[in-house]
This record gives sequence, structure tokens and C-alpha cells, in this order.
Amino acid sequence: MSDRLILLSDDGAQLDANVEMHERGLILHSRSGTSRNRDYRAALEMLLSRLDHAQIAYRIYLDSRPVQGVSLSERELSFDRVSPVEARFRELVRAMNKDSPSNGALRRLLIETPGTGLARLREVVEGKSNIVRLSASELRKVKPSHIHKAVRKLLDGGDAPNFAPSRDYDALTDTGIPLAPKKVFGLALEEALGIEAYPAHFSAGWGQICFELLEEAGLWITPKKGGVARPKPDPKKLELELADFAPTEEERSWIEGNPRIVSHLKRERASGLAKEKREAFIAEHKRLFCEDCKLDPVERYGPEAGAACIEVHHHGTHVANMQPGHKTSMEDLKCLCANCHRVLHRKLTLGLSILF
Repeated sequence: MSDRLILLSDDGAQLDANVEMHERGLILHSRSGTSRNRDYRAALEMLLSRLDHAQIAYRIYLDSRPVQGVSLSERELSFDRVSPVEARFRELVRAMNKDSPSNGALRRLLIETPGTGLARLREVVEGKSNIVRLSASELRKVKPSHIHKAVRKLLDGGDAPNFAPSRDYDALTDTGIPLAPKKVFGLALEEALGIEAYPAHFSAGWGQICFELLEEAGLWITPKKGGVARPKPDPKKLELELADFAPTEEERSWIEGNPRIVSHLKRERASGLAKEKREAFIAEHKRLFCEDCKLDPVERYGPEAGAACIEVHHHGTHVANMQPGHKTSMEDLKCLCANCHRVLHRKLTLGLSILF
């Protein structure tokens, strides 16, 4: 696929200007004579306007062939970033022709957009950022099955090319594989609505439908270094969640960090499941021990008290294999010592391991 962009003005007219994607951002090719890149000025002004509107930071460098061997810092063009685009255009023309006998030559430029993914940049430049956001009712047509299919596609090496890699958040699978939340939700949206999805169709972040539905489907959203921390749960909603559940003081601290642990703890306490798991584990291994650290509590603490050290943890089923209406099986449960069990719950609170 060509890296050349098709530039359309706001009224839909195609501009005669050669603009290409570059690993650093964009290349605007020079205008030559009267027949090549006639809409250079309109293209540059439109690019600046769209980057401003999308709040994308940029730097502009002269990129003509004679200076391409010179460091970027020596060929950066200065201009007033808050002036109207028409004024900025005139400043850039003066800067690109400084110390040159030409006063008005329109030269090749590199427009660097640090920190902005190429898919996002293409969307903004081609005017697709004007796409109307989908309504909540449309977004909620995305079901867990659509999200699971999107996850499988990405895990199998597929991609969502309209979406840039995530800079702020990861959507973790139960094995800790990080996926870009908007890539997952974008693919799921395409599957649910039969459209070509773009970032402008929806928002991603805490309190947004995208994150809500991804987590309901079994993914766990965690902030990267620059991402905003998960907000604390609404106290009223938290009390409603706990209406039929009495957590210990330690469990309440976990729940306040991650309300989804409530349903996890409820499953662990389900009548008969823990007893059934212990019996099945003993039948298979002839004894109880911790599946993580391999502690044998009977060996350490004796037969009367040792068995009390082993607790049953709801381990889960991989999101890619999860089916609607999934019910807990013995394979979803693990036998853990009390220490490993508490550490794992703490990891779940912090988003270091995934919940189902």
C-alpha cells in the first residue's frame, strides 16, 4: 500500500499536493513550476489546521535534498505557533528561503509529530477525524463474543491498521499479553456493526463504554507509565455490589482497588466448589500442596492442621477460549497456600494478573 495520502478539503475537493507518511510524521513535497503540487499552500495550511484541531504537537524541518545530511536541529523552521495558519505559512516560507536568492520557493518539508501513531496521524490528515462518534446504543451492540474474536485475531498475528499502538493503556489477557484497547474494541466494533472502524468512532478511557465492555468481556485494563490511574469506585455503587457479600477487612481493601474482585470472591466461595476441588486434587495427586510454590502443608505443619493452609482460587479461562454462558469447572480452580493466594489477589487488584 502506498504511503501517499489523499488530501480532501473540507468540501470534499481533492488537493493537488504530494504528501507522504514518514516514520517521523509527514513529508510535504516541494512545488515545482506551475504543474506539480499546485495546491502546496492549501495543503500545508490544511495540515497545520488539522493538526491543531486534533491537538497534535509538531515540528517542521526543511527537507530539501541539499540539506538532508544536516542534523534536524540545524534545519528546524521557527514560526509563531499561535498565529493563524495563513500567517504561519508566510513565516515558514520566509524561514525555508532564508539565506537563499529565492524569496518564495515552496520546498520539501518534514513535519515531525513525536508521540503520535501513524494510524492516528493518517486519520487526522485525511479528514477522517471528522467522523461522527457512534451513540452509546450503537457501541453497546459490541458483545463479549465480538471482543473474544478480536482478541483471537490479534493474538494470531492480525492487526487493526486504522488504530495506532496504545501509548497510555494495555488490555491484558490472563497470560499477561498486552493488547492495545482501541485495536481490540475497533475490531470488535467492525464485527458487531459491519463497518470500517476508526478511532474517532469512540473514546477510550476510564468511564467510557470501550473500557467497560472490554473488562466485562474478561480483559483487564492497566495504565502504562503515562496513563491515568484507575479511579476509585463510587462508594454507593461499591456498597450495592457488596449488598449480598460480607468481605473481610483485607478483602475490602482489594475490592476498593478493583471492584471486579467481588464477583471473583463470590465464585471462590460458591457452595461445594472448594470441597469438590480439594477432593479431586487429592484423588489425582494423593495429597494437597500449593500449585504455585509447591508447599506441602502436612509435611510442614502436620496432618491435623496442615490441610487448613490450602485454599481454592478461581483461576479462570483464557478470554480467547471463553464461550458465552461459561460455567466454572475444576480446571478453572487452583489449590494455593494462603500466602500465594493473598499475593495473587493483590496482583489482581493492581492489574498484574487478569480476572475472569
